[in-house]
Amino acid sequence: MLKGAIAMTLTMNWAAVWMRLFGTTTLWGLDLGFWAALAAVALIVIAMNLVFWGMKPAAPRPEQKETV
Repeated sequence: MLKGAIAMTLTMNWAAVWMRLFGTTTLWGLDLGFWAALAAVALIVIAMNLVFWGMKPAAPRPEQKETV
């Protein structure tokens, strides 16, 4: 049963689902695939910023001396 549900989810025609819900598969002349890719890239950029801004700076090495 689970195998069938996973296979059905992977083979769903997302454009048809979107068309049934909203009546169009384009926004401002750009296809749904463009917007999905743009959203995926935006989420990756946000995740990378969260990870890198959350890191603590490395401790200075002993051979590095402060110059004032």
